[in-house]
Amino acid sequence: MKGKSFAVVFIIAVIASALAFGSAVPSAKAQEKPIVISYVCDISQEAGSVPASWMKLAARQINDAGGISGRPLELSIQDCKGQTSLAVEAYVRALVNDKANFVIIYGRSEIALACEAKAAEMFDEYPHIFIASNCGSNEITDRIVDDYEKWKFVFRDNCAQLGRIKIYHQPIEFFRKHLGLKKIALLREDLLWTQSFFKGVPATEKRGGILGLPDYARSLGMEVVYEKAVKYKAGMYSPILEAVAASGAECCLFVAGPGTGMDDFVKQWVDSSARDMHMSITSGPGANFWQITGGKALGVMFSGAGQVPLLRGKDTPEIPDVLDMAKKHNLTMASSVVLSAYPNMFFIKKVVEKAGGVKDIDALIKAMETTEIMGPLGLLRYEMTKIPPFFHQAVFLDPKNPSEYAVNGLQGDFGQFQEDGNIVLLAKPYPGVDGSPNYYKSPAELRKMKK
Repeated sequence: MKGKSFAVVFIIAVIASALAFGSAVPSAKAQEKPIVISYVCDISQEAGSVPASWMKLAARQINDAGGISGRPLELSIQDCKGQTSLAVEAYVRALVNDKANFVIIYGRSEIALACEAKAAEMFDEYPHIFIASNCGSNEITDRIVDDYEKWKFVFRDNCAQLGRIKIYHQPIEFFRKHLGLKKIALLREDLLWTQSFFKGVPATEKRGGILGLPDYARSLGMEVVYEKAVKYKAGMYSPILEAVAASGAECCLFVAGPGTGMDDFVKQWVDSSARDMHMSITSGPGANFWQITGGKALGVMFSGAGQVPLLRGKDTPEIPDVLDMAKKHNLTMASSVVLSAYPNMFFIKKVVEKAGGVKDIDALIKAMETTEIMGPLGLLRYEMTKIPPFFHQAVFLDPKNPSEYAVNGLQGDFGQFQEDGNIVLLAKPYPGVDGSPNYYKSPAELRKMKK
């Protein structure tokens, strides 16, 4: 009897032990490692923090819907404080510590290029996808055609300088042809990405060239009476604005990026002798720019790659409507949101699913090259025509003719802040979207109406 009792106890102990061991082993689903996206940015600047908040929302939405092929999506935010050396350190942490499958760099081209060089050094040991977000330097994607094997993992979700020059021709053309102005002041922030805008880009055997802004203005019969490269984040713009006014300029175009202090520039413009001048700025003012400037943006024109959320939610079944999301989650709208930050997350999801995971880096790169998704501003896909610097950047323009928008590509827009912050489009960026140069009102006229 004792023997039988011992046997029963032993069997029960073995079963309990087995069950206990089994419960300690994670299920196959729990063992699935997350898909990791690291985002390197200056989180203290709106240009970094606003996209970050939208990327967090997208990550939650993707995970709530089951993740990516059943695997969770993990978003890691790396703060580089706007410094190149810290950005490179953050990039290394993203690869070594976070085991990132995708690293998105948002910031100046100098930062993106430094991180790109470090990424190439580490790629063999840490295969991943590099995405330069809203970085304009031609050099970022210039090299991919000539040395594909070394740089094949590099992509740009925006348009290179060469492609953006046409966008900034638009306000100059408006000044001359619609307003009949002859004297113009041209300003640019003194950084790598703006150089091509002023110098222009010569034609090559594979593609046409395009005039820089000063030469384009002269080609229209305008006189460039003031031209200056402005220190990055200058802060004090009043002396420059006074010099612009003293030059006799009738209009001014300032080429600068988000985080430059464009709001400070506009606030100081209103209090300067140039306050009644026709003013156009670039890259950055989203729908919240009116609030940031305290309404002093009244009369300011802007041009850029998708500054206004011209959303076509019904046409984007794979991406939630960003206007609805902004209202529901009390999030700030900006061009970087509708152009890249929010759509990128859903694009990456589709890429990973198409590649069958992230283990095969060549399959992942191929999926990046062939995936497309309808985003808020048009069809998001990457250029595969092997013409630098367009290869591996989001499709905006005809790579053989940089002065022409691509069919079914992302497009730019041109508008003005009018009464109560209403944004009026001065051109039609999309069929069915209202916009006309006749909607323009001078800053002086708008201020008079306000009184």
